[in-house]
Amino acid sequence: MTYHQITGGERYMLAALRRQGLNQSQVGRALGRHRSTISRELKRNRCALDGRYRASKAQERTNGRRSRSRRNQRFTCQDYELIDNLLCRQWSPEQVAGHLRLSDVLSVSHETIYQHLWRDKAMLSAMVTTTAVGDWLANATSQNGPHQQRPAVRGDTGRSTPSWTQAARTAS
Repeated sequence: MTYHQITGGERYMLAALRRQGLNQSQVGRALGRHRSTISRELKRNRCALDGRYRASKAQERTNGRRSRSRRNQRFTCQDYELIDNLLCRQWSPEQVAGHLRLSDVLSVSHETIYQHLWRDKAMLSAMVTTTAVGDWLANATSQNGPHQQRPAVRGDTGRSTPSWTQAARTAS
């Protein structure tokens, strides 16, 4: 059985059924939901003043929680530049996350930094593959042989290239 979040329409139906005096099991059967789902919804979204469930308030609270979730947190290019600068100092993602959190500069998890590194690794791998294929084609068709100079090919990803990848390119 797969889980589906309660919709706004279901919240209004839940509130109407509760006003009619149905208990959680009966509401769950009417909505095609488990009674524990109904129980959690009622407990999570009831009003603090009188303990009643109001569908409009429940929907507002749900939308608020969804917008504040970590999943919706986005980091800017400047944030990633700061992270890249610390990674260039040979700091681990755990050290970078801890330092930024303690200095109240940025709240980022080490998992997010690892995801950033893997995205950049995939981008770098694509650039190297593109360059290797381009070099092979240039060498296969050139009369001067493999020592002919050719500018590097870079893919446009819409993101700024981290400084540690630029340093790696210039070192090689």
